Amino acid sequence: MVVEPEHADHEGLMIRQQDALYRAICAEPDEDTPRLVYADLIEEEDGDCGRAAFIRAQVALANATEYDPISVSARQLDPDAFHGWSMAHTLPKLPSEFGWHKFEFRRGFPWKVAVQSLAAFVGDAAKVFEVAPIQALDVNTHDRPNLSVLAKWQHLSRIRRLEFSHGWFGAHAITQLGDSPNAKGLVELAFEHESITAEGLEALAMTDVFPKLESLELRANEVAPPLIVDALAAARKPGTLGRLSLANNALAEADADHLFSLPIMHGLQSLDLSDNKRLGVEGTQALAASGALRGLRVLRLSNTLPGVPGVRALTETGGFSGVRFLDLSENRLGPVAVKLIAESGAARGLRVLNLATNPVGDAGASAIANSRVFSGLLELNLGDAELTDAGAVALAESPYLGNLLRLNLATQTNRPFGESARKALTERFGKRVTCGT
Repeated sequence: MVVEPEHADHEGLMIRQQDALYRAICAEPDEDTPRLVYADLIEEEDGDCGRAAFIRAQVALANATEYDPISVSARQLDPDAFHGWSMAHTLPKLPSEFGWHKFEFRRGFPWKVAVQSLAAFVGDAAKVFEVAPIQALDVNTHDRPNLSVLAKWQHLSRIRRLEFSHGWFGAHAITQLGDSPNAKGLVELAFEHESITAEGLEALAMTDVFPKLESLELRANEVAPPLIVDALAAARKPGTLGRLSLANNALAEADADHLFSLPIMHGLQSLDLSDNKRLGVEGTQALAASGALRGLRVLRLSNTLPGVPGVRALTETGGFSGVRFLDLSENRLGPVAVKLIAESGAARGLRVLNLATNPVGDAGASAIANSRVFSGLLELNLGDAELTDAGAVALAESPYLGNLLRLNLATQTNRPFGESARKALTERFGKRVTCGT
């Protein structure tokens, strides 16, 4: 096929425009406008509607909470908008020292790169910033990373999030990183497994970077729970911290009073205590009594075993009225606990309620269906909650669940719903319901 000169010039101009926009995105990763213009261009010129839609969706989701209608709808109708697996083919080629094995998209473009050798990355990172708007590093090396190298690295100022799985960092290493003038852009830190010692965590709480953090994740750490709490006590002021995850740290009832009284706990918008099954009834009661719920919008208590008394304590405290996202999955909670929530005026603010993998049963489903409290609910997860057709029909006939954007009734352990129940659910909720097999 012979390309006419005019057509060739047009194609060349189009490619140059795309290249220029992509370079602008890499150079100014905090700006949304170049990303949206890029989406328009690839849709209009290349016909790449899928990628254009993905970019726009992620830009919109970046500014939305977990309980925002746009987030709820995406979880039901377009879950790939969060992780971007279908966009893996757009990942640019990287030097061999780096990898995309834990790739993550934000605002339509890859933003996290896996670092297999910190020394090699710091020495050659300019190439990475030229091929993608990288702002997050997953430092998962086989040797012990030298944080002093990272602290002295001038391009650290471009990084917003750091993740570590290994290193067993002590106070000296963490202080070097946290007090580095190059770390002024860090707003998210994540440590898991054997990445930080108790002394390192305490040192972190006293560094310059800590008051600027917006998100801190401490998941499945090797540090003893009382030492985690003592280390966090070193942070006398919460600063800008809005999200804290202490998931899977074997926190127990004995740790609860001290933990929830810490200044760092007051001012959070999101708290994840999932997979701390030793927290139990008394730990949940301590949370309710502490005042830490005030200001919380997202509360994750999956697999913490709060029991009926713990649920009662939560629903009876004034701070619960501000919670919008509540995860109580995998907690052995039956109809009695569900009725406590359904009868609590403080639960009117809930927009997302996750009761999956609990023996909720038809009685619990009926309590939800007949409660005016849930008239504002956008998402209800009752997957593997031991419902039969009667419970499903009760939900379908509820006069109060008209605002639901996502209803999950998928099950792997029980028999599937019958034809009449499925029909009732589909007629009421359409694509907003998932019944599973």
